[in-house]
Amino acid sequence: MLSPSQFTLLIGLSLFMLVKGKNIFTAKLYPEATDNTPSFTTNQEDGYKTEERLELLKIIQEVISESKSDNLLDSLSVNLLQNILDYNSNLERKPSTSKNKGIFPEFEVIERYASNKTNSGIAYSGGGSRAYVCAVGYTSGLLKLGLLKNVKYVGGISGGNWFVNSYSYRNSDLTTEEYVGEILGPEDNTFINLNIMEKGCMRSFVRNPCILDILGSFLNGTTPMNSWVDGIYETYLEPGNIKRHAPFAYDLIEATRIASSNNMDPSDFNIVNDPINDPFPLVGVALVGPVSQAPFQVRSRDMVMLDVSPVATGVSNRQNIDYKSRDDNRGTLTAQVGGFIESTFFGSNFLKNNDDGTAELEEGKYGLWTIEQAAAASSMAPEEFFSLTSNRIADYVGFHAPYFSPNPSTSTSTPSTTDFLVADGGDLENVNLIQMLLRGVENIVLFMDFEIPLAGRNTYNPFTHLPKFSDVEDIPSYFGIPHIPETVEDIFDWLGQDFGRNKVFKSWHYPFVIDKLQKAQAKGKGAVATVELETVDNEWWGVKGGDTVSVTFVYLSKATQFEEDLPENVRTEATTGTSDPTDLTTDGKFKGFPHYPTGAAEITHEQSNLLANFCGWIIEQNEDVFRKALS
Repeated sequence: MLSPSQFTLLIGLSLFMLVKGKNIFTAKLYPEATDNTPSFTTNQEDGYKTEERLELLKIIQEVISESKSDNLLDSLSVNLLQNILDYNSNLERKPSTSKNKGIFPEFEVIERYASNKTNSGIAYSGGGSRAYVCAVGYTSGLLKLGLLKNVKYVGGISGGNWFVNSYSYRNSDLTTEEYVGEILGPEDNTFINLNIMEKGCMRSFVRNPCILDILGSFLNGTTPMNSWVDGIYETYLEPGNIKRHAPFAYDLIEATRIASSNNMDPSDFNIVNDPINDPFPLVGVALVGPVSQAPFQVRSRDMVMLDVSPVATGVSNRQNIDYKSRDDNRGTLTAQVGGFIESTFFGSNFLKNNDDGTAELEEGKYGLWTIEQAAAASSMAPEEFFSLTSNRIADYVGFHAPYFSPNPSTSTSTPSTTDFLVADGGDLENVNLIQMLLRGVENIVLFMDFEIPLAGRNTYNPFTHLPKFSDVEDIPSYFGIPHIPETVEDIFDWLGQDFGRNKVFKSWHYPFVIDKLQKAQAKGKGAVATVELETVDNEWWGVKGGDTVSVTFVYLSKATQFEEDLPENVRTEATTGTSDPTDLTTDGKFKGFPHYPTGAAEITHEQSNLLANFCGWIIEQNEDVFRKALS
């Protein structure tokens, strides 16, 4: 009897033999897939207090220019704090007039394998190679508990996206368990065991000197963008035998369908390795704006999220955006964003739209959007900062993608693409929470593998104080809570990100979320907490208010019980022996553990194994929480 995967393969090959030989190049469009809210343009009144943002920028500039203090808090007046509070309180959008749920391009194909899946999603945050290794460890734990097969979606941004792509499209000879590596309990993390690495295991990929690969490619005459693609592919995708310069699709059925219309061979495609037991992969890339409009105005940055999946790539919420340049000679360019294009053909030059929901391509100009390009774009963190500097820098260093929005009102017109800059999804949202909300996912697990530890209650009380950058990362933005920068370095981080439109939950829920995480952290088994939250309308993203969702926050943090059970010589190297979550090692083999510095790679086998084992242990120690969320 054929297994489901063998049956799928047989159907796919049969279809291919019937249709091979056609010489028509077409891409499937999804123009009306996710028109969640009425169209609006960003120059309309949308709740932003531009004067207050300008005032904040002015004071920040004064602090930087005068260098009065390394600590920005020393320069903040009571009036400014009140302005920030007022500014953030006005980020709440006007109630949406549409109550429709989005219908996303992947819904139909997911149903082929949905019989054993719950309406759940897991999301791995950005954080470079640290986040990648954490994702490997968490996945090992979920596999061990038999929970991964229940999950409908897996999201990844930046470092988390490296994992999602490397895992989902793997073509390895290893078993899945061998590919992610076995979890060792803390007592078994000896130096001997930490140095053992299975050839081809995902944990080993981060040993590659990625930056040297990127530099070497650049010195050989490759553009900065393609040098970054080369480095990411050679480090995170090639070791998993993922094809280079290849089209990609969800499964063999989809690959065959695409190939049949475009004189392609489905065997050339990268496809999801095990759609029955693996979640549907979803990657986030920031769509920054037209290259011609750089440098953009800081006070009116208008990034939207580009969802990348094996089915389609596009923007979930249709709207018209006025992209304003800081260069007066460039003025304002209005562009529509929204809708999806079959992923293999995203970034292609289209000849015309057809009335059957497809678009014709110039023959041979397909496959311009590949897994390695998406993986590289989603981790191009400096791009948002470059886009604020000058047009020349943004154009030369930037990651380019020709873009057009499929529009149902002009379905038979000639598509007009615009050269857009794309960037790290973490410049807009550092974990795929909102992408999950838009898809109606009811149980969401967020793995937040940040460099900044979660401050304990002795230094940060969320009920009485606004969070500083050194207290917690990213979580405040989802509740519209002001996040106070402290240093000049924090200012540059702020310039490179725009989380100001990310409020999707009621503000008063925020301190209770942090409180639960801090209490879990203090128990020594990991900062893991599940909270029932209610959404609020967010017109920019297209989120519908009034939905109740269960969100499990997993915040990377020290776990004293794990540290206490380590072999003594490893414990001495990797820990400080205190329970303070912010008290990390400052030198040695495991500097900063578990918050290794954010980087592209070059993590040793010892470092990688210890961190992956730690994250797998977190899953095991909180088994009841994850079973409730994902079973």
